[in-house]
Amino acid sequence: MADSPVSNANAAELSSGDFAKHQFGVALEPQVVKICCIAVVVGIIGGLVAQGLLELIYFFTNLMFYGRASFAVTDPTNNHLGLWVMLIPPIGGLLVGLLIYFLEPTLKGHGIPEAMEAVLFGHSRMRLRVAILKPLATAFAIGTGGPFGAEGPIIQTGGAIGSLLGQVLGLTPYYRRVLLACGAAAGMAATFTAPLAGILVAIELLLFELRARSFIPVALASAAATGVRIYFAGWTPLFPTPAFKLTGMTELWLFALMGILMGVVGLCMIRTLDWLEDFFDKLPWKYAAIWSPAIGALILGVIGYFVPQVFGTSYGTIREMLNDHLSVASLISIAVAKFWALVISLGSGTTGGVFAPSLVVGGGLGSAYATACQHFFPHLVSDPGFYSLVAMAAVFGGIARAPFTSIVFLFELSHNPNALLPLVVSVMIADGFVRLFSRDSIMTIKLVKRGLIISQDYSVPVLMRASVDQVMKKEFNVVHAADTLHSVVEKYKPSEVAFMPVVNSDETLLGIVDAHDLMRIEPPDHHFTMQELARQDYVLAYPGESVDQVHRSMMLKDVENVVVVQSRQTMKVLGVVRANDILQLRRWLLEEETGDLRRATLNQPAPSLE
Repeated sequence: MADSPVSNANAAELSSGDFAKHQFGVALEPQVVKICCIAVVVGIIGGLVAQGLLELIYFFTNLMFYGRASFAVTDPTNNHLGLWVMLIPPIGGLLVGLLIYFLEPTLKGHGIPEAMEAVLFGHSRMRLRVAILKPLATAFAIGTGGPFGAEGPIIQTGGAIGSLLGQVLGLTPYYRRVLLACGAAAGMAATFTAPLAGILVAIELLLFELRARSFIPVALASAAATGVRIYFAGWTPLFPTPAFKLTGMTELWLFALMGILMGVVGLCMIRTLDWLEDFFDKLPWKYAAIWSPAIGALILGVIGYFVPQVFGTSYGTIREMLNDHLSVASLISIAVAKFWALVISLGSGTTGGVFAPSLVVGGGLGSAYATACQHFFPHLVSDPGFYSLVAMAAVFGGIARAPFTSIVFLFELSHNPNALLPLVVSVMIADGFVRLFSRDSIMTIKLVKRGLIISQDYSVPVLMRASVDQVMKKEFNVVHAADTLHSVVEKYKPSEVAFMPVVNSDETLLGIVDAHDLMRIEPPDHHFTMQELARQDYVLAYPGESVDQVHRSMMLKDVENVVVVQSRQTMKVLGVVRANDILQLRRWLLEEETGDLRRATLNQPAPSLE
């Protein structure tokens, strides 16, 4: 008999000791304890890598823009290079192009799509050179003025570390996937001191599930990485903000309208980046993969000469936006310049994250929007910095299709409970707007071009929402152990029989027979009894057991038949299930979602899946 979790129906029949024994490892596999320990190690390493990458970026920024060898925190905005500044970004672009062309093609881009591809199509395997070269390429790109954030490459690097550790330890592809997500969560959390955002970015962009066996390790890795960040940088938030507060519930309408505006901005960013990637990929030059990033970086240099705030991560500019330190003209020029600097640089094939740049674009436009509204509704608008904060989340939530990550991230940055409601309204509207007009997000559009099918939606599988007694057939034929083959063949036509349980005289299950069993015996041998023909290649199930668990047992035993019995003690047959009956659940789900299918086409009424 196949092992099965104890259902609610028969749990009461067990003693407390037996109940504990049968329940152990059902809701959470014991192996997860081991994975959690490894996840903490991944989190610590990911935190250290994030800190190391940030310092490497500062080193190259100091070296290239100020001519000094220093790891001090700095910003390229205040450089005094004049026209010469236009030549700094192409140096980084050329170095990155060389690394991509000769050593590792997956260095190209902002990192998260490559991690998604490894999870969904590469059995969660990532190469060692990615973990080594991605931080180096990112430091070259951002340290020479690239308009990127460090978070995307750190997420890819952390994911590579988790994947490599899983490969070394010989873990299954699923648990390699969990460790890869742990590394990604660690990278996000350690970059911004945002443990919840780290957890959610792993769930929304890599795991596409919310299950204890993956959620718990990811949370521990994120917490460990945040601890490393706090050790080096303290509790001070990366973007301190004043205590924002709504003037009243009526103001939410302005945040809702801003959500539509940020959705338009996000849609433009996705479409423009898509077009530019195609443009640079189709350049007919030899060694275009080397020269394209340098050309994009040269254009960046020209933009940066006029608007130096586009250079680097722009963390200082984000702080100024959130604290109302910029004029409307500056806000708009910085946001527009950062938009074009990002899409041109990233489209040309260099490396860097899109999170921080999207904050600059959204923050500048959101603050300018609030200032304009303030002109018409002076008593309704609370603070332009408040709108800047919410718009930052709305733009990233729209382009990345990660609304919960965006809401929680900006909430963690502001430490302001009054920001939560406007964040939810604006981010969800922006995300919905982008989904209406774009099938793909900025994270998936590159993968779709490679012919990969990517969906960022996830839900509880229908097999986990139904119990086996909801799909079993309660009207079925039963044969007894003493029945002869001759009598059974006379009573039932083999062509009309699926499979039948074989029961003893006391109606307890003995085995099964099917049409093949009835037809394969030659007529002279009709004296065989059902007890002699009974087979054991079926799955035993109990009322209340999930279809998902039963289906797993079917796959492990490689069988198509299930017999549902009353309990382990009585073994009285209640129903039978075939693989096709389980497939009917997909039809019920479609009917539930669309109403297009007629229940009359089904063999039995659809169960409630609520």
